[in-house]
Amino acid sequence: MKTRNFLCILGLASTLFAEQALDLSALKGLEAKAKDSTSIDLGQDTLKLMMGFASDSNGELQRLAKTIELIQVRTFEFEKDNMYNMADMEALRQKVKASDFVPFLTHKEKGGFTEILMRKGPKGLRGFVVLTAEAREITIINIIGDLDLNTLSKLGGKFGIPDIQLENNSKPAKAPKAKDKDKDQDEN
Repeated sequence: MKTRNFLCILGLASTLFAEQALDLSALKGLEAKAKDSTSIDLGQDTLKLMMGFASDSNGELQRLAKTIELIQVRTFEFEKDNMYNMADMEALRQKVKASDFVPFLTHKEKGGFTEILMRKGPKGLRGFVVLTAEAREITIINIIGDLDLNTLSKLGGKFGIPDIQLENNSKPAKAPKAKDKDKDQDEN
């Protein structure tokens, strides 16, 4: 009986995991057409192992690794325009939007789009999807887990995830000192 219960729980857990992964089967075969492609699939165990190699002086990445269940990244760069079917990317986009993901940012341009979608959960942000399609490039990022955007930004530049700056570190320009104002007026 314990074995049967364990197998049921294991089956349910794997079903939930599979439901969270994006179905990227429409992109099969693009590796052969692309001049450059990247495919990354990291589950929780692999991610924890990889985080051990990342520089993390204050432990933020280790804490984040405990909350992330899945990272999927796909990038394809092509030599020429339109070497893939944009309708496949639009179908993927509509499929994600039809689920419980909510668009956060949408940018459309001639021949392409960028869409950032989020999934809310009981503890806040539960998932994050970025879909970008341009004439010569496709990028798909799917991150599932209990997340917050500030900590999530720490993954930027690691594991094929672009570096996203969420903080505004720029400081307002200081007004010139009185001496400098006088000097400027003397020069005029």
